[in-house]
Amino acid sequence: MTEARSTATRGGAIAERLALSALDYPTPARANRWDFMLGALTLVSLVVLALTGIVLTQYYNPAPLSAHDSLLYIISNSPAVSLLRDTHVWAASAALALVFAHLAAVFWRRGFRNPREGMWWSGVVLLILLFGLAFTGTALRADQEAVEALAHAAAGAKFAGAAGALLSADFTPSTPLLSRLYAFHVSTLPLALIALMALHLWLVRNLGVSAVGPERVRFTSHLRLISGAGFVLVAIVASAALIWPAALSAPGVVGFEVTKPSWPFLWVYAAENLFGMAGMLIAPAVLFGFLALVPITDRHDGRAAQITRVLGAVLFVLMIGAIIYAAIAPGQSHLGMDMGGV
Repeated sequence: MTEARSTATRGGAIAERLALSALDYPTPARANRWDFMLGALTLVSLVVLALTGIVLTQYYNPAPLSAHDSLLYIISNSPAVSLLRDTHVWAASAALALVFAHLAAVFWRRGFRNPREGMWWSGVVLLILLFGLAFTGTALRADQEAVEALAHAAAGAKFAGAAGALLSADFTPSTPLLSRLYAFHVSTLPLALIALMALHLWLVRNLGVSAVGPERVRFTSHLRLISGAGFVLVAIVASAALIWPAALSAPGVVGFEVTKPSWPFLWVYAAENLFGMAGMLIAPAVLFGFLALVPITDRHDGRAAQITRVLGAVLFVLMIGAIIYAAIAPGQSHLGMDMGGV
């Protein structure tokens, strides 16, 4: 009995010094539903990405002539690190899917309305940053898909003019493009992500979630549910990494187009199939432009709000349809490169 009391006292002292009582505030009971946990599960995925990424940086060589060999070394000689790489890839897919689902759920329940416009916009920018991390992560493999991704990005950057200067190989001739993308992947984009997440969590804490209803529960009970769901998510990601290891094709050969992008970019690939290089740039501009305007066009009930809701549903269906179409359609050459029978 004395030992149990001592343990409880120590636990209370730790909680006091870490100000854990700040987490014990009331929150709507409806927030315990799964659709209000998608944002927290996104954060869990990002933590997995950060932890596995820290290990991978110790093994990866960002020099253009050594990048692919360093990944081959990981796969061939270090099974534990190879598993972490696979987990990193699957956690990236989970983060993208979860943040998109989170935005879709918030859109559906109109959780972006006053005073939560900033929460919505920070979520949109978070999605953009995750796409940036997914692209740079693809490029770092230095395999055939990576070479083709870089070729498309360089062509798009040239098409965009000054707006695409950062993806130009001539932007800093002293440093290879791959090395600059590595810097973006491990420093610039993660730092921006951390700052954005801090802002988003601050707004959530002070403005509250968009759940409604008179019944209240303590946030600590919500946190316990999130923790359990987070453990399940980590188990799923780890299991997927064990069952379906991340692919690594042969070193990339410039001038050939024999792959399709990973699933998060298939909708862009579909737009490029249909509308050429302009489609590759216009499709993301339409999606993110629409998401940015949502809190403005759907501020109050009315015709503009109804149109916004319909357009959102149409864009969602078109995006899913484009992903499916691109996945099953024959490969196409977009930059005048030879096709290898995709």
